[in-house]
Amino acid sequence: MIPVFSHSFAKRLPFFYGYVMIPVAMLLQIATSPGQTFAVSAFTPFLRESLELSDSQLSLAYMLGTLLAALPLMLVGPLSDRYGLRGISLIAIGMLAAACYFAANVTNFYSLLAAFFLLRFLGQGSLSLLSGNAISMWFRNRIGRVSAAMSIGTAIAFAWIPEWLHGSIIAIGWRGTYEWLAIIVAASMLPIVFFLFCNRPEDIGQTVDGNAEISPDLSPDACDVTDSCLTLRQAIQSRAFSILAASNTVWAMAGTGIVFYLFTLCNDLGFEATVPASLFKTFGLMMLFTQLLGGVLADFLPLNRLLTVGTIMLSAGLAAVSFGQTELALHTFVGLFGAGQGMLLAVGNVVWVRYFGRTHIGSIRGTVWCCTVAGSGCGPLLMGVARDIWGNFDLALYLFTGLMVLLSLVAIFATPPTSTNTH
Repeated sequence: MIPVFSHSFAKRLPFFYGYVMIPVAMLLQIATSPGQTFAVSAFTPFLRESLELSDSQLSLAYMLGTLLAALPLMLVGPLSDRYGLRGISLIAIGMLAAACYFAANVTNFYSLLAAFFLLRFLGQGSLSLLSGNAISMWFRNRIGRVSAAMSIGTAIAFAWIPEWLHGSIIAIGWRGTYEWLAIIVAASMLPIVFFLFCNRPEDIGQTVDGNAEISPDLSPDACDVTDSCLTLRQAIQSRAFSILAASNTVWAMAGTGIVFYLFTLCNDLGFEATVPASLFKTFGLMMLFTQLLGGVLADFLPLNRLLTVGTIMLSAGLAAVSFGQTELALHTFVGLFGAGQGMLLAVGNVVWVRYFGRTHIGSIRGTVWCCTVAGSGCGPLLMGVARDIWGNFDLALYLFTGLMVLLSLVAIFATPPTSTNTH
C-alpha cells in the first residue's frame, strides 16, 4: 500500500497508478548499478593493483561472490510474493548502500570476496529482480511497450556510469567513489520507494493495465482465461523454461566476462583509455534501440522468434571479438552484442508473465535469475584464467561463441507452455 494514499482515495485517482510505477521501476534499475559488471569493471584495474591480486585471484573473488549471491537470491522472489515487493525493495536498497560503504574498506582477497557477494546479491540480483517483477504486477497486455520505456534508464546507466566512475576514481580514488555511491543510493532511492512504490493494482482498487475497477469477488492472485498461472514446478517442466534459462545463463556468462575485463582488454591491445568509455556508449545505445524496438514487437510477434533474433546477434557479436581484436572489431562486438542483449531484455520483460502468469512469478523469475547470476560469475573467472595461462582471452571467447551459437539454433523452440508439456 502507498503510505500517502488511503484505499478509498486511491480508488478515485484520475489515472492508472501503473504509470507512476514505470519511472519508479526505472530508477530501481539504475540503482542496481553498483552491483552490475559495467560499474565493477571501472574498479577492476585499481582493485587489482591496490590489493596486489592476479587476474585469476580477482576474477575468482568475483565468481565466488556472484555464485554465493545466487543462493540467497532464490529466496528473494518467494519473499516478495509473500510480503510484497515494496518492503523487500526497501530492505535491499538499504543493504546495498551499506554494501557500497563496506566495499570502500576492503583490504584483501577475502574482504573483496565479501564485498562482491553483497554487491552482486543486492544490486545485480535482488533489485534487478524486484524492479522487473514490479512492472509485471501492473501490466500484461502492454508490458512489452512499458518495458521498452523502462529500458531508457538501463541504457543511460550502461552508457555513462562506467565513464563517470572512472573519472571519479581518478579524482578521489576508488574508496572515496564507493563511499559516495553508498550515499547516493540511500539518499535517492529510499524516499522514492517508501512514498511512491505500490505493490500491485489490487491494493488500491485498480486492475492490471488499468482496464476497470477490481471485482470484489476476484482474488488478487486469481487467474483469468489469459493467465496460465503455472507453478514453479510446472514451469520447470516446460521446454521454454529450459531454453530461456540456458539463454540467460550463457548470455550473462559471456557478457559479464567481457565487460568485466573490457578496460583490461583494451589496455592489452594498446588502446587509449578513452576507447572503453566509447565502447560502453555504443553498447548502451544499441541496447536501448533494440530494447525499445523489441519491447514494442513483443506485444505483437511470437516471443520465440524475437529470442532467436537476439541470440543470433549475440553469437555474431561474440564471433567478432573472438576472431578480430581490432578497435573496429570491438565496436562491432559491442554493437551486435548490445543489440542482442537489448532484444533478450525485451523478451525477458514480457515472457515470464506472458508464458507462466503472475501468481508465482517471483519464484519462477527468481530461479532463472539465480542461474543467470551464477553464469555471470563464471564468465570473469574463465576470462581471468585464460589470460593468466595463455596471456590472452581467446580460449574463453571461443567457448562463449560456441555455446551461444548452439542456443541460437534451439531458441525457436521456446514456444508457450501447454497442458501437455507442463504436467
